[in-house]
Amino acid sequence: MALSAKIFIIIAVVLLLGIIVFPLFNRWQFNRLAPELQVRAIMKQANSLAFFKNVSKGRSGRMYFVKNKRKILVFDWVLDGGNMLVINKNPFSNWDYPEEKEALNEDDCKFVIDAVEKYNKKHAVKLVFKNQE
Repeated sequence: MALSAKIFIIIAVVLLLGIIVFPLFNRWQFNRLAPELQVRAIMKQANSLAFFKNVSKGRSGRMYFVKNKRKILVFDWVLDGGNMLVINKNPFSNWDYPEEKEALNEDDCKFVIDAVEKYNKKHAVKLVFKNQE
């Protein structure tokens, strides 16, 4: 076999592993973590003041919203006509993390709603709430 063919095969294998296999394995491994470990991993991933992480399981899933790498809201959703419909009864009542579940004040609610609106402008699949049209 020619040297160039061997190099081509090595490059193809590395690309296959890096683009397909490793990301699938990482997603599978993340989904197997306990919820509190998922929260910690998401908090470490947060790289801005408002950070979203979608953990999808087909037609349902959870959208994590992280504020300041310290507070997290979790929106459980199901697909509804091409949008992610939030099924939480009152998603803006309390923070889901930290454990004390402190209540959201009016400024926090405005901040989260603005962040969701910015998220919806950037993504094709929108995050919508039951009371929204």
